[in-house]
Amino acid sequence: MNKTETIENFQIKYKKHVFSKSIKISLKKDDFILVTMPYICPYKTAREFLISNFEKIKNFNLNKKIIPQDFKTKFDTLKIIPSDELKTIKKDRIIHFHYPKSEDFSSNQIQKELSKAYLEALKIEAKNYLVQRLEFLAKKFNFKYNKTSLRNQRTRFGSCSYQNNISLNINLMKYDFDVIDYVLIHELCHTKVKNHSKNFWKEVEKYCPNYKELRKKLKTNY
Repeated sequence: MNKTETIENFQIKYKKHVFSKSIKISLKKDDFILVTMPYICPYKTAREFLISNFEKIKNFNLNKKIIPQDFKTKFDTLKIIPSDELKTIKKDRIIHFHYPKSEDFSSNQIQKELSKAYLEALKIEAKNYLVQRLEFLAKKFNFKYNKTSLRNQRTRFGSCSYQNNISLNINLMKYDFDVIDYVLIHELCHTKVKNHSKNFWKEVEKYCPNYKELRKKLKTNY
């Protein structure tokens, strides 16, 4: 049975999992923490681990990047507008984010709603650009794949299944176009080589000669 509690306004959920090999802490939202643990691990041990890392979690939450008022997405899909109320309107595939000009723009409430609006803008831009760009590169380099899907993920930028279905992370829209191309080529190469062997990287280098530099940029900036 899963347990929950509240510590300093954070909602904590402890979850046992048969496949977990260690205790892991995930900050899911500004005020929600998920603690996963091996099935045989006592809740007391997991709680002690959480408490020992609690200051780091709070500092991480406080040091999150603030989205500025003049922020723009790659294709200017998000419009940030001073207003009299806090609301988000989607119109003609453009996200209009209105915020109260009398309030602190860096406040948790405004930033939280702005992050949601930003996510919607990323979805629109990813659907418009990533899908078409993947199709273009596949035709250019003679790759064949099945379906494309878009997801919002924290760690994986893309994946290719054994059925050659390619999944792409909408957060790729935060990166330069050459970095995006590297990820798309990387996944397309997986339609031919289903692992990360030397043969795979030779295949990637064939279509993206500076992939090492772009791969480093991808890891550094995420």
